[in-house]
Amino acid sequence: MIVLLYALATVASGALAVRAPLADREDPVRRSYAVLGLLVATTWLGWTLHLLIPGWPVGKLLNGAASVFLPWALLRFITHFFVGREEAGGEPRLARLGGFAPFVALAYGALELFAPWRVGQAGAGDLVLGTWVFYGFTITLLRLWQRHQASKERVQRARIRYLLVLASAAIGFGFLEAIARAGSKLDATQVGFIAQEGLVQGALPPLGALLTTTLLYFLYQMISLYRLLDLAEIFARVGAVSIAALILVLLASLSAVTLSGPYPTHGVFQAFVASVLFLLGWEPLRNQLERWLGALLNPRGLMLAEAMRDVELALPRAISVPVLSATVLDRLLSSGRVPTASVYLWDEERRLYRLVAERGVGSHPALFQVAREPFVDGLVGGEPAYLRVDLERQARRDPRHAERLARRLELMAGMNADLVVPLRAGDLVLGWFALADEPDSDGFSEEEISRLVRLGLQAAGTLENIHNFDQLKEEHRLSALGTMAAGLAHEIRNPLAGIRGAAQYLAASRTEEDGEMVQVIVDETGRLNRIVAQFLEYARQLRVAPAPVSVPALIGATARALAVDAGRLGVEVVEDCDPQLPEMALDEDKLRQVLLNLGQNALSAMLGGGTLTLRARRGEMADPRARHLAAVEFTVEDNGCGIAPEDLDKLFVPFFTTRQDGTGLGLAICQRIVQAHHGEIDVRSAVGKGTTFTVRIPLIPAGAASGGGPPR
Repeated sequence: MIVLLYALATVASGALAVRAPLADREDPVRRSYAVLGLLVATTWLGWTLHLLIPGWPVGKLLNGAASVFLPWALLRFITHFFVGREEAGGEPRLARLGGFAPFVALAYGALELFAPWRVGQAGAGDLVLGTWVFYGFTITLLRLWQRHQASKERVQRARIRYLLVLASAAIGFGFLEAIARAGSKLDATQVGFIAQEGLVQGALPPLGALLTTTLLYFLYQMISLYRLLDLAEIFARVGAVSIAALILVLLASLSAVTLSGPYPTHGVFQAFVASVLFLLGWEPLRNQLERWLGALLNPRGLMLAEAMRDVELALPRAISVPVLSATVLDRLLSSGRVPTASVYLWDEERRLYRLVAERGVGSHPALFQVAREPFVDGLVGGEPAYLRVDLERQARRDPRHAERLARRLELMAGMNADLVVPLRAGDLVLGWFALADEPDSDGFSEEEISRLVRLGLQAAGTLENIHNFDQLKEEHRLSALGTMAAGLAHEIRNPLAGIRGAAQYLAASRTEEDGEMVQVIVDETGRLNRIVAQFLEYARQLRVAPAPVSVPALIGATARALAVDAGRLGVEVVEDCDPQLPEMALDEDKLRQVLLNLGQNALSAMLGGGTLTLRARRGEMADPRARHLAAVEFTVEDNGCGIAPEDLDKLFVPFFTTRQDGTGLGLAICQRIVQAHHGEIDVRSAVGKGTTFTVRIPLIPAGAASGGGPPR
C-alpha cells in the first residue's frame, strides 16, 4: 500500500510537470515549474523502487540525487514567479545552490556506495544529503518569508502564506520521516514484502509525499492564474473530508477494541451500528465542516453564498422586473462581497440590452445599452459566464480571437463588470447580471461563479413568469379597452355622421366664403371619423386568418397599389423579391395593409421624388427569444428626408405622429399585425438619407402551418 501511494505521487507530480509548459513553452515560470515537478517525480520514483527492492542501490541513489537539486529548483521557481526572470540572475543564493548541488550529488553517491558506516538505515551519504537539503530548504523558506514581508498586496501575501505553510509542512514531515527511518535497526531484506515496505518507510506514514504533491498542485494553480479563492474552497473540502476520515478511523478503532472481548459478535454489531450512524450523519457533518473551514479560509465567500441562498428563496415572490432587480442586487451588495452590481435586460422595442437597475458605490456603469452582437456570442455559444481575468488570459493565449475578446473586455469595462452572469432560458440570453469585484480581491472562485450561474438560471425563469404575467395583463387590458372603444365609437360616430350630413346640406346654399368654412367642418368630421375607426381597429382584439400566400405576388400587388401615387410624386417603385421564396401561411390582407402603410409613409417623405424599394429576402429573426428562426424579411426602403433620431423610439407609440394629417395609429397597428404573425418590425433612418423599415415573419411554409405559431 505504501508503494502504491508513492507511485501515485510519482505519476501526479510528473503529470503536473508535463502539463504546465504546454500552455506557453516560452514562459520561464512554467519551465522552472516543470523542472521542479520532474525532480519531485524522480525523487518519488527512486523511493518507490527502493521500497520494491531494498537491496538494489539504484532506487535509493536516484532518490538521493534528485533530492539534492530540490532546494535549488524550488528557489528558482519562487524567484521567477515573485521576482522575475531578469532579476533571477542576480540572486546569489540561487547561484550557490545550483553550483554546489552537482558536487553534493556526487559525494552522496560515493558515500552511499563505498562508505560502510551506518546508523540504523542511514549511512554517511544520508547524513550529507540531509544536511544539504535542510540547508537549502532553510534558505528557500527564508527567501520566501522576505518576499512575504516586502509584498504590499493582500492577495500576494495570502498566496505566499499558503505557500509557506504547505512548503514548511512538506519539508518538515519529510525530515521527520527520515529521522524516524534512521532510528530503525531492523533488516527489511529479511521479512516479507508487506512488512518490508513498512520497515523501509519507517515509523511515520508518507505524509511528506502527500504534502509535496499538494504543494505542487498549489503551485500549478498559481501559474495557471486560477484564483486563490478556488484553493481556499478546495482546502475547505479536503479538510472536511480529512476530519471526517479521522472520525471514522476513531470509530473503527474503538470497534476493533471490542472485537477482542469474549463475544466478538458484539464488537461486529457495534462496528456496524457505528458505520450506519456515521453514514447517516455524513452529509450534514460534511456541510457543517466545510462551512466552518470556509468561514476560516474565505469568510467573504461564505457571506456571498448565504446571500445567494436568501435570493433563491425570495425570487419566486418577485412579480415585476424592478422587484426582481432589487431582490438580487440589494442582497448581493449586503454580503459585502460585491461592491457594485447592475442588471441588463433585452429591450424588445429598441432591439438591444438595456440597463434596468444598478446598485453600489464608487464608479457606475457608463454603458446604458449594449448591442446583441458581438457581446452575447460566447454566452449563446455555451459559455456559462464571462470572467474578466479569464478573458484576459484567453486573449493573451489565443491571438486569433484577441480582437473579439478585447471588444468583450471593453464592454465589460464600460459596464464596470468583472463578472457577467447570463440570465439564460434554454439557449436564449434574456439579459445578465454585471458584478464588480473588490479592488484587492483575487477574483470570484469557481464555486462562487457556479452558484451565481445557477442563480442566473433561476432569475431567468422568474423573468419568463413575469413576462407571461404581463402578457396576460395586457390581453385583459386590451380586451377591456376594445369593449370600451366599441361603445365609445358608436356614441361618437353617430353624431359625427349627423354633423357631416348637415354641413354638406348647408354647403350648397351658402356663399363661397361660407362654403369654405362649411367644407372645413366636413373635412374635420371626416378626419375624426377616421381616427375613431383606426382607434377601434387598434383597440379590438386582433385576429389573423393565415392562408397560403405567394410572397412575390404580395410584393407585386403592393407595388402596383403604390405606383399611382408614386407616379404623381415622381417616385420610382422598385421590386426586389427572391423568386425562390416558398408560399407562407399569412393573413394576406393584413400584411398588405402593413406594407401599404409603410409605403405611403415613405412616399410622404419623398415629395421631391426618389426611389421606393420593396424587398423580400430570406433572413432570420433578430430577437434572441426567437432562437434564430429562419424568416422572410420584408423591407420598405426610401431615400427621402429621414426621421429625426429623437423620434425613432416613439414611432410605434399610439397617437405619436410627425405629420399634420396623421393619426399616430398607423405604425402602432402595423406593429400589432406583425406581432400577431409572431414577427418583428424595426426601423433604421438617417436624416437627409432615407429610412428603412424591416418586417421579419418566421418562415413557416404554408403546408407546415398548424395554427399555433412558431416555437418560442
